Amino acid sequence: MPSPKVLVVVFDGLRLDHATPNRAPHIAGFAAAGVTLPNTGSAFPSETRVQVSTAMTGHPPAGHGIMANAFYDRRLGFDSAMDTSDTPRMAAAEKVYGRVIGAHHLSEILWGAGKRFAAVTTGKIGNARLLAGRAAELGQPVLSIWGDAVSTPAADFRSVAASLGQPPEQEFPNTAVADWAVRALLEHTLPAHRPDVAVLWLNEPDLSYHYRGTTSAAAQSAIGGVDAAFGRVLDWWRAEGRAQGWNIVAMSDHGHVTVEGQVDVAAELARAGLAVGKALGPDIDYALKPGYSAHVAVRDHDPARIDRLVRILQDAEWSGPILARAADPATLGALPLAAANVDHARAGDVLFTLRARDAESEGGLPGVALADNPDIPIGGGMHGGFAKAELNHCLFWGGEMFRSGVRVETPTAHVDLAPTILRALGLPPHPLMPGRALEEAFAVGDAAPAVEEVVYEAGRGGYAQKLVTARVAGSRRGYLRWGLRTA
Repeated sequence: MPSPKVLVVVFDGLRLDHATPNRAPHIAGFAAAGVTLPNTGSAFPSETRVQVSTAMTGHPPAGHGIMANAFYDRRLGFDSAMDTSDTPRMAAAEKVYGRVIGAHHLSEILWGAGKRFAAVTTGKIGNARLLAGRAAELGQPVLSIWGDAVSTPAADFRSVAASLGQPPEQEFPNTAVADWAVRALLEHTLPAHRPDVAVLWLNEPDLSYHYRGTTSAAAQSAIGGVDAAFGRVLDWWRAEGRAQGWNIVAMSDHGHVTVEGQVDVAAELARAGLAVGKALGPDIDYALKPGYSAHVAVRDHDPARIDRLVRILQDAEWSGPILARAADPATLGALPLAAANVDHARAGDVLFTLRARDAESEGGLPGVALADNPDIPIGGGMHGGFAKAELNHCLFWGGEMFRSGVRVETPTAHVDLAPTILRALGLPPHPLMPGRALEEAFAVGDAAPAVEEVVYEAGRGGYAQKLVTARVAGSRRGYLRWGLRTA
């Protein structure tokens, strides 16, 4: 028997309710034949590069330290938030932190066990960097559509591009790029590098959801395009891959809600009398990283300033759930950072999202929200918060190692991906990972573990919020289910 291997295929942003036989027949068929885990939850904030880091380390942000796609940390001394796609700033942060990704990455764990890791990604530069971890120095191939400077040396981007041609230009829907990535995986990465674990990251339907709308024709075409690309992966798998020991995980990193309005949070906070800017300084008490999911660093971590900010947010109709770094967040009517697994030194003093609702959008999909992202149109897709439609994502497992034709209702999250891959390869669990191997999904595995619902509620004055999580036996951190402002 060949040794087991795992291929992870990610459809960025794909909503679970869009993985249906009429929209995505290959994905839906694969799910029906294998294991479907419908009670999944992204890490907070539900942004892509947080999910990359969580899936590749088995840690939430509290462990790996990637607090958002872009985050502000006063210790770095930058004049604004560090975008994790900004290569010079990430290099500078590496010198300050020692490790930007502050937990052991799957690529280095596999290398230490004598196993091989590889990836092909169409995501942004930050996606590729965080997906790679320390792969470059370990001689592991991570191929990015953004070229030789972003790919690791072992991926030999120039040779792949000489064979396949340069990656196509990005467009809506971005399916030509997905086709190129699938060819790169099947024709180069798998046969040339013979990995034990491989990742294929496709950046649709996320792009089309964002900029054309979650129910748009472009989004439907994007889903159909990545589904067809996955169909070619399945053709390879059925013809030869499965016999070579390959198991497949098909998943998305988060879902989407629909933008129903825009808010300029910096302007609103300034209007309320706060000295707000992009970085702390002589005249700036609050460094705001704006967006649908926002965070604020407060001068001197001052409790009075934190209290003032939280009160302003609670009085604002546009704000949603609020978390705070404080001796007793409950006295503020805020939730503790630990409730959302973001209790890390790099986190802001106050984290909040704009208001989201479970109501249906004009296109009929559940989940709408306000945003502070002016490049996203009204009706466009958004993610980053606690709403069900964005935390919940696709997760399907298939292959000889896994059960067939079942739904496993146990809550799970991205922290469980790396531990489950290690278990599938016959490797011991990493002792520091809070995530757990999904034993109940294996063909030869244990029964579903015990689950306990844990609810956090907080409020002050006329403001109230609720965060629902799940505790699962075997995991050392709670899983996010949903959170909303309730009053």
